[in-house]
Amino acid sequence: MPPARRPDRLAGRRRGNYSLMLAIVVIVLLGFGALSVDVAYMRYAQAQCQDVADAASQAALIALRQTGSEARSREAAEQIIALNEVAGAPPSVVDIVFGHWDDTAADPTFTTGGSSAPNAVRVTVARDEDNASAIPFLLARIFGQDTFNVQATAVSATRSFQIVLVLDITGSWHENKFADARDAVLQALDMAADSASGVDEIGMTIFTNRYAWEYTPFTQISVGGNAAAVRADWEKLNIASKGGTDVDHYDGIDCALKPRSSRNDFTDPEGGCYPDMPREYTDEPGTDHSTGILLAKQMFEEAASGAVYRAMIIITDGKPNDLGAASGTLRAADGYVETRWREYVGPVPRSKADIRRESIAATQDLWNSMQVNTWMVSLVQRDSVMMPGEEGVPVEGLGPGVPQGDGYWRLADHSSELATIIGQIISEMPLAIVE
Repeated sequence: MPPARRPDRLAGRRRGNYSLMLAIVVIVLLGFGALSVDVAYMRYAQAQCQDVADAASQAALIALRQTGSEARSREAAEQIIALNEVAGAPPSVVDIVFGHWDDTAADPTFTTGGSSAPNAVRVTVARDEDNASAIPFLLARIFGQDTFNVQATAVSATRSFQIVLVLDITGSWHENKFADARDAVLQALDMAADSASGVDEIGMTIFTNRYAWEYTPFTQISVGGNAAAVRADWEKLNIASKGGTDVDHYDGIDCALKPRSSRNDFTDPEGGCYPDMPREYTDEPGTDHSTGILLAKQMFEEAASGAVYRAMIIITDGKPNDLGAASGTLRAADGYVETRWREYVGPVPRSKADIRRESIAATQDLWNSMQVNTWMVSLVQRDSVMMPGEEGVPVEGLGPGVPQGDGYWRLADHSSELATIIGQIISEMPLAIVE
């Protein structure tokens, strides 16, 4: 009969088996731990890389819109890349490419080439072996995997736009201040044209008293010489024409108005001080912003545009004024009918409350029906229109009631600020990361 096995020997053998199994399990767990930690690290690095590409493409497009320079745009992208890190170090620039994006197409894609100015920027960044910046693994190196690569691409593009500038041409500007307003709208045109796509349109209404005119119909500014033609027209902008003695204002000579009793005499020179502008008779003082806004509203409603972003920028030197019932009497007696531009005539008499109500109603309707974003930039002395202790709140102006959507109201202390304010508005119009 064989001897019985001692229990302590069997227990020792079992303990040995468990130790081997535990060692195998620990190795497997370490492997999975290393895999999970490094997979999470890889995803984190990839997300950081994408964030840098997104930010760089946005910065590049903003710089392109503000300066029109691809070199400056490239510098802006490179600065953003250098200031950000992917897994502890800045990524390398793979490429920065300028091209076009048509967001009205059925299947939009980023394309290069063509004669029009670029409206999109594609930025690719990476940390990889090609640029000697591959990222070291945290734990996977115990299995012989030392580094991994990440790369990300982003395309930022301007959204197709339709913009109307609504410009006050009342005489209260005076020539020197209006010159700054003219420079501001020219800058807005240049910035918009520098990044325009094939369907982007810009237009302008001008207004004084109860009258408004469609100075520039909606025009596709990336087509042919359209932007240059619009610019040539806008360089002629001035305050409404009065009877005067100067036809050389555009050479820098100020207009010399006739005595008040003769300011309706537009025969010397013919057309008055500013023959390239519509007339304003002496019974037509005051400002009715609603006329320019309502004419712009007609333009939006009549346009069949593929634009996906609509904007209206109102530029004025003052608050609305009560308009008397006699406004337009002298014009009618003179038989003057403006035929150069489509004309809109508002009703009289017209109170400040009427003007404010109609202006706000028009911009609200445009926002609700067509998503037209409205900005208002006003040049008014603060001490005459601000409520004591409530900076930014106008007393009798249109102020914050008019802006809609992305728009806002901005008060300029001096006409020299207009270009900066309006340039900022144009540059802030939405940019989309499209890829």
